[in-house]
Amino acid sequence: MPVMREKNFAWLPARRTCACKEGRLNCLTRQETYELGSTVLNVQKRQVWKDSHPARFVPELPRKYIRLFSHEGETVLDPFCGSGTTNVVAMGLGRNSIGIDVNPYSIDLTVERLTSAEGKNQGNQTTHLVMNGDCRELMKKIPRGTIDLVVTSPPYFDVVDYNHDDPCQMGNIHDYDTFLSGMEAAFSGMFSALKPGGYAVVNTQDLFKKNAKCPIHSDYVRLAGRVGLETVNINIYILNYSTGGRLVYGYPAAYYPKNDHEYILIFRKKPC
Repeated sequence: MPVMREKNFAWLPARRTCACKEGRLNCLTRQETYELGSTVLNVQKRQVWKDSHPARFVPELPRKYIRLFSHEGETVLDPFCGSGTTNVVAMGLGRNSIGIDVNPYSIDLTVERLTSAEGKNQGNQTTHLVMNGDCRELMKKIPRGTIDLVVTSPPYFDVVDYNHDDPCQMGNIHDYDTFLSGMEAAFSGMFSALKPGGYAVVNTQDLFKKNAKCPIHSDYVRLAGRVGLETVNINIYILNYSTGGRLVYGYPAAYYPKNDHEYILIFRKKPC
């Protein structure tokens, strides 16, 4: 179960290790698929984090979509891997993974978490590659059409301070049009890496502030379509650790609610 930092792609494309017949979407039973079928992800517990990172998402999110849109032995890519949650969940589900992040701290944390998780997944013969750099460039190096699934959560424009001054850090861009231009390049990289028929699941949140009105999820739908990804569905992720809609700024003269939901955009690269 190697965890690698070197840019070695010789093991791609990976083969399924399950006994599923060709044409199946996943390894799930009909009942298991029904249980994951809701378009709303509502995790009724607060996640306790052991490691410090400015932007993370709950493991239930990647777990749902990795189970829905891939088979055991296939490969999951997260081009904005952050603290490595997608990679760790992929390992636990018997999938290979590739994680990319421009922040060296995120790469170190992802490798540390994967190495720690190896002890819990003995006998799990999967491969995990973690790369530091600009995903828009590194995805060009991934052999075309070798990735089975993308699950990722890019920066929500400039809402989070990543404590990282690299000019390639998307979260440091403060002009929304420039940010979207960079994200279009990222979507193009996802499209290139995906196998025909492969899915891309992108978690995001809209941002509305005094100097920027950013309907990020709808702009992502537009950008994904421009590079060739078709929109399959838009799911909603309920932020139970947020305010439940009770916190509204601007009263009594204005309405500025704190978001208590996010979007999970499901795209697909058309089959050949």
